[in-house]
Amino acid sequence: MEFIESNRVQLIQRMGMITVKQIADDLLACHVMSYEEVNTIACERVEQEASRMMIYMILNKGSEACNILVKSLEKHNPFLFHDLQRYCTTRQVEQDKLNDLIQDLKYVYLSSAFQKYHPLGSDIDIIFDLGTAYTDILLWKKDIHNSRKGQLTLNVLLEELKNPCIIEGEAGKGKTTLLKRIAVLWASENCSALKKFQFVFFISLTSTRGGIYETVCDQLLFEQYPICKQDFMKMLLAQRQRVLFLLDGYDEFKPPNCPEIEVMIKENHKFKNVVIIATRTESIHKIRQFGSLIAEIGDLSEESCKKLIKNVLTNKLADGLLNQFTEVTPMKNLMKTPLFVIIACAIQMGESNFHPSTQTLLFSTLYDLMVEKNRYKTKEITENHIMLSISHCGDLALDGIFDQRFDFQSEDLADIKEEVLLASGLLNKYTAQRLKPTYRFFHKSFQEYTAGRKLCELLTSAQETEVKKGYSYLQKINTISDIANTYFNLLLYTCGSSLDATRIILDLLKRTDQHRDISGKNLALEREYTKKSENITEKEDLKRTDKDILAECVINFFYESSSKSALSRDFEEFFCDKSIFINTQNIPTYFSDFFRYLPNCLSVLGLIKLDFFGNYSPNKEIDHGNVEDLQISSLKTYIPEKAVSLFFNWNQSFRSLEITLQDFNKLKKRDIKYLGKICCSAASLKLHISNSAGITGTLKEVLETCKNLEDLTVESTPLTVEDEQQITAMTKLKTLHIRDLQSENLEGGLIDGIKNLVNAEGLVLDRISMDEDDAKKFAEGIRNLRKLRLLYMKHLTAIGDGITYIVRSVSDELSELEEIQLVNCCISSDAVEILVDGLSVLPGMKVLMLPWGDDVKVCLTELLELLETMPQLTKLGLRKWSLADVEVRILGNFFEKEHLQNLQHLDLSMNCVTSDGWLSFLQPLISLKKLVSVDFSSKQDWVPASLLVCKLSQVLTTLNYLKEIKVTGWKFDCHDLGLINDAKINCRKQFQLVYS
Repeated sequence: MEFIESNRVQLIQRMGMITVKQIADDLLACHVMSYEEVNTIACERVEQEASRMMIYMILNKGSEACNILVKSLEKHNPFLFHDLQRYCTTRQVEQDKLNDLIQDLKYVYLSSAFQKYHPLGSDIDIIFDLGTAYTDILLWKKDIHNSRKGQLTLNVLLEELKNPCIIEGEAGKGKTTLLKRIAVLWASENCSALKKFQFVFFISLTSTRGGIYETVCDQLLFEQYPICKQDFMKMLLAQRQRVLFLLDGYDEFKPPNCPEIEVMIKENHKFKNVVIIATRTESIHKIRQFGSLIAEIGDLSEESCKKLIKNVLTNKLADGLLNQFTEVTPMKNLMKTPLFVIIACAIQMGESNFHPSTQTLLFSTLYDLMVEKNRYKTKEITENHIMLSISHCGDLALDGIFDQRFDFQSEDLADIKEEVLLASGLLNKYTAQRLKPTYRFFHKSFQEYTAGRKLCELLTSAQETEVKKGYSYLQKINTISDIANTYFNLLLYTCGSSLDATRIILDLLKRTDQHRDISGKNLALEREYTKKSENITEKEDLKRTDKDILAECVINFFYESSSKSALSRDFEEFFCDKSIFINTQNIPTYFSDFFRYLPNCLSVLGLIKLDFFGNYSPNKEIDHGNVEDLQISSLKTYIPEKAVSLFFNWNQSFRSLEITLQDFNKLKKRDIKYLGKICCSAASLKLHISNSAGITGTLKEVLETCKNLEDLTVESTPLTVEDEQQITAMTKLKTLHIRDLQSENLEGGLIDGIKNLVNAEGLVLDRISMDEDDAKKFAEGIRNLRKLRLLYMKHLTAIGDGITYIVRSVSDELSELEEIQLVNCCISSDAVEILVDGLSVLPGMKVLMLPWGDDVKVCLTELLELLETMPQLTKLGLRKWSLADVEVRILGNFFEKEHLQNLQHLDLSMNCVTSDGWLSFLQPLISLKKLVSVDFSSKQDWVPASLLVCKLSQVLTTLNYLKEIKVTGWKFDCHDLGLINDAKINCRKQFQLVYS
């Protein structure tokens, strides 16, 4: 019976009608089947149906009947019988082979060969053990926006594992060690989360070849393994999510070497095996979209670092190295990267006089150690050849960095004696299963250091040809992105190698910064006059600007150069009027040295930006003892003491501080005290409070600590009447932004006290409660603000006719006004007439954004007559003015007369213009040569005429500075978009088309 049941499908498909009838006769003779049953089977025309009928009949008759059928099958069709017997036996054999494979993998992962490694290369006989060198790693779970969403331990990661999972981290963070640790945990059966996996394959993506099977055999098993490739691939498909692949080093992976692994990552649904991929941060963009779970390896905690050092060193060596780390402040930063800690430990084993201070010095010690300690291996080679080979190795590293190459071939070593570099360990050679050998520096960071060392030698050489060669490399570094990303480590190690090289690199950064400013010179007016309005119409971007990034790069280079104050004047020239951004959640160590050794640079900085987040707190579910030694003070206050120590200093002063307080649900007395200590160091202070209900009622105390406050923004934060009164008592305020106040207008509060802000130059009110009576008070109050240059009011929907009183005050008293932006505030024609009459006494007006109204277009002619006298205008908005074709033609004729040559922004959205109207308007638009953005959006969806699309394409390509055109509501088809895009490409324009 077992034979029939296990081979039921094969019997039905392969017995055939002749064999079925022969077996049926035998079964009849043995009284197993009746005449009627045999006739029923014999009459079946489809042989598979006849086979199926007989098999099910016999199975129902019991095991004795089944035995008679099997004997009859052996007699009448011995070939099929024996073939099926082999099939059963083969399946058992295959299962045995799979069990052997599991044991072979576990043996590999528990072996010394897998767990022990040479951190400095196999030629230096220093061995670390994974069991002692591994320490608990902190992981950060990240979302699709690349934001950290919570902490994870390795156990939590494995329990919440999603497929595919991506582990990202900088070089030396411990990605390889983490994946190896997972493999060992599976082999040792000490992790419950891994018991669901039948097979775990650890694969180094740097040396893949052929397919998955060939790579596994090459790296973990051996060639001609008992399981063939076909059966291996069937196993992967059958086992599905019971197979785990640990793929290490995607940043060095070349998909053509093993396309199957690329498919497994990017088309995982075809394999359905679980995949964990480790890659460096700069390469994650290639696979981030495929990751269901992304985790970033965080910094090594101080406790984990100490544990690692004590595990791999003897007590005496460990104590010595820990003392050095404690005494040398910069090394605390290196302690966060496992690779550097391991290198320091390895070097400490053989160099008792080793004193690390920077990454460059660490690598320099390693470099010199490798070259000097291995000289005996090349004693038959002349000193000249050795030095030439080492010099050419620097060229190889440097050219590789600029070509983004980290694998080298024999032809790349044409002028190099291979044995010198292999003997010293500067290069490693890989020959297994390769037609041609591949050469690689033992670590990408080491190649970057070698390249930086070589670039330093070239730039500081006494030979003119070498200096020119060095500068030829620098000429390839043209953008801030090049400096901050592609060549950052190269420049870092170059600065770390010499003070003279640091001075040269600093000159490069100055030129790059100047070139960036010059390239934007033609848009200077745009930056000057739209910066304020852009900041107030959109939520402020708290991320670093290009200038912030460049300044932080320079601080890094200063820190690495160990120049202290030797290059103080050189750095001062660079930092003059620059801004820096400090993320107070994690203040880098290099800022401490910058504040300590370059106080003159601090005093010339234009702006320092600090952000504090009230909702930032460690995940309490994490085992802090195993993950991170968190400062107790950070749990008690949101303003970290480290920030206080940086800014509260008797011999430091800052020109301007910009402080952001965001998401504060609570603000303690100590936070307010710390904030006051930080604020008192600045001559000018900007304070941005956002989404912080915890500050409500305590804002008065906060503002009392901000004596030099000039710019205040309060957004999405309710205020008490005392808070509002304190705001209006800050008479030094130059700019006040109030957005989304989330509370009703309070008697004796902001509106009543606005008259006290006599030094205000900018006033922004967005989404606040203001009815017509409030508007009257406000209008009366702003008459005192004689220095006001910017008035921005938005979404004041309940203001009624109160806007008329405000406009009258503007016209009567505010002669310094340069910007009026009234957005989504209904205005009458009377108010427009008042404003137009008043504009004649506002000679500095540069921005005029007028609100909507049903009858305001009747004032268009009068408005245009006045605009003839305002050539300085840079921004004009007539949104929702009910303009039709007639009015747009009038407007076009006005622009054609070139009265507004400096106009950069034009908003004519939500009007009632047809294709004919826009067609007549586009040609005069060419007269506005400095236009940066235009908005022609429509109230309702409509289809523009083909002729209009053609004309639009032609006009857009003639406006050299155009960056954005909004045409929401215009329904373009694929032909229209293709036409616009072709024109854009042919004319090499960079404008953005925003449409629906």
